[in-house]
Amino acid sequence: MPFSYEDGALLECRGETWKLSRSQQFDACAILTLEGRDRSNAGDRLHVIDPFDRPRLIANRTLRKRPRRVVIASALAAIASARRSASLWMAAQSSIDLWPYQLEPALAVIRGATRVLLADAVGLGKTIQAGLILSELRERGWIEHALIVCPAGLRVTWARELRERFNITADVLDQASIADRIAALPPGVSPWSGHAVTIASIDFVKRPEILSAIDNEPIDLVIADEAHHLAPGTDRGAAASRIASRAPWCVLVSATPHSGDRAAFEYLTAMGAAGDPMAIFRRRRGDVGLAVSRRSHVLRVRPTDEETALLAGIERYARAIWIARGRDDRTVRLIAMTMARRAASSAAAITRTLHRRLALLTDVAPEPAQSSLPWEEADDADDVEADAVLGAQGLNDAAEERTVVESLIALAARCPTSSKIRRLHRLLALAREPVVVFTEYRDTLNAIVDSLRASSQRVIAIHGGLASDMRRDAVDAFNAGRADVLVATDAAGEGLNLHHRCRLVIDVELPWNPLRLEQRVGRVDRLGQRRIVHAIRMFHPETIEGAVLDHLRIRLQRAEDALDRPIKDGDVAAAIFEGAPIESGRAEVPSVAIEPAAEEARRLQEQRRLGRLAPATERIWAPPRKHLRSLIALHRLFFVNEAGHLVSEQLLATRIALRRYPENQHQWRRLIADVESIVARPDFEGCPAQTSLAHRIGAIRVRLRRERTLRYQRSLFDRRADAEAAARQAVIDRLDGSLLRALRAVTSPIRADARIDLIAAWPEGRR
Repeated sequence: MPFSYEDGALLECRGETWKLSRSQQFDACAILTLEGRDRSNAGDRLHVIDPFDRPRLIANRTLRKRPRRVVIASALAAIASARRSASLWMAAQSSIDLWPYQLEPALAVIRGATRVLLADAVGLGKTIQAGLILSELRERGWIEHALIVCPAGLRVTWARELRERFNITADVLDQASIADRIAALPPGVSPWSGHAVTIASIDFVKRPEILSAIDNEPIDLVIADEAHHLAPGTDRGAAASRIASRAPWCVLVSATPHSGDRAAFEYLTAMGAAGDPMAIFRRRRGDVGLAVSRRSHVLRVRPTDEETALLAGIERYARAIWIARGRDDRTVRLIAMTMARRAASSAAAITRTLHRRLALLTDVAPEPAQSSLPWEEADDADDVEADAVLGAQGLNDAAEERTVVESLIALAARCPTSSKIRRLHRLLALAREPVVVFTEYRDTLNAIVDSLRASSQRVIAIHGGLASDMRRDAVDAFNAGRADVLVATDAAGEGLNLHHRCRLVIDVELPWNPLRLEQRVGRVDRLGQRRIVHAIRMFHPETIEGAVLDHLRIRLQRAEDALDRPIKDGDVAAAIFEGAPIESGRAEVPSVAIEPAAEEARRLQEQRRLGRLAPATERIWAPPRKHLRSLIALHRLFFVNEAGHLVSEQLLATRIALRRYPENQHQWRRLIADVESIVARPDFEGCPAQTSLAHRIGAIRVRLRRERTLRYQRSLFDRRADAEAAARQAVIDRLDGSLLRALRAVTSPIRADARIDLIAAWPEGRR
């Protein structure tokens, strides 16, 4: 017989008393989430499967006598922890600091927001905010399946954060785990099915065969981390947009959503839209009352004579190809920018690129080495550029260009040492504390690591070519104190939490986009950092890097200002190579205005405090002495909808006049029961998210119906086309059924027979 108890019911399971927090119904079983209600299990949560566990409904429970102070404390705890429809249910139980600004996105979602962009500055806890949204939606029974897409290196971080902070178990899916599941599952069962919360990398999800499999599975909530990578015209952007367009809720996470490209920002904020607005949360440290404890230092590093000659030669060549063909050819502009930036990083970074470019210009280039297999999720953005970019002709005279490149290779060969790496050695000797070193390029990273290891430094490195588990091991080694220097490229540095060990960041070169500088220092300038953060930016004066520094105005701009006045790499390049002005107008990243969460944060703090002092117990009382003739009874009223989900709890206090003093517990219980039968049950005002969610799900279902009516060409010789159409129809019906369940979970009417339970009763007035 299927499990039929409604949320909020008190059950006996495994010899203890539990409150049913949430139930997930399936054809032959139900997964129950229980909260402890005995002294022995107070604060515990238990997940059981009915019918393997057979919880028993507790009715006619006895009144338990307790001292008056205990009863009052329990009543106060119940008042603070009441689950109201517009309040947060899980924040107090989560392992998070209750910052009001971090509560606002989850409050917005339960009050009706269906698409959210978390665009707070680096280090303000966007992962926590997204996790809280997930936790709240799950607890209410509004979602069954959630998908989190992120860079490959952040998958384990997401899984750990959800487990440790919200007690949510998430499955990380990649090529290996998919293969294992296919081998273990019956034929025809998708390896993407059966997961409550799934985490996958965006580069894995964007693959056509993976995206096709995900298309066939219902997803109620999609969370996309580092969403600035979801650009228009890219496979990443197309995949995320396709998934978001079918999910009732969509959450995008990025500290740098606006790179200066208005079209890209509009594409991002329109992702998954179904006529519903995007709720944008954009806060900086000062906005939330946090002090800005960061010091930025620009360090002049005089290049050697050999480096000066190489930098001057590269600048002349880059400027020449920009003027000759770059104004009309975007690829040539990319080559000019690449050459200038790599030369400023190190001779090692420019040498391999020059050799590859010369080989491509002379048509004798061998096949490029395959850096990763198709199913691996390496990020080669920090490695040598693609041949399609490096092979474009820059000067009008091809022979002249080959000669110039050969001369540049010769200049690079005369630079056996790097002045920046030598200065890095001196900085490390002076600092004598853990340091994170950032560079754009893997070649520079390898040169730094080799040099530091030769001087017996405990150094470890991460870059885009490393597997995610190797990156995680390296970061764990640094945080655990087994290494003193972590060298990272930008491709591998996103999402790292290094603030517990480190406060010093050194940039080997100046990125041409100030947002990247913010991402780098944000690895250590995060919530929980207890010391002043220092960022040291090395640059070669009187070179292109000096011009970059002037245009970025790093001396005058605070790092946080760069977030709202973004400058594109191409704008900086145009300013350097042809003197074009840089337009750095303020980016339009408006924040939503909702009811401040300060009051909710205070309530949650009180809930935590009282929960520690008085475990959640029910039906307790402090009997009055015979000369006292009145009691105060506190009841909890459960509003449950027709779908069986708890929507809200209300607490009702009633004064009980004692005309005749009860002589035993049976008479006391009878008196309380009589009161429960006459307690006035107030009307429920309704769930605030109903209208917006009904609109969004309605629009998604319309799109699905259009797919259902698509025509197809029948075959003359077999019925394969019919079978494929029938299979697709079955998938659409299943997706539609999932949307209807989500809609009913939120919009179903409240049952008329609201249940009422006694929490506590105590004498009125002083004893």
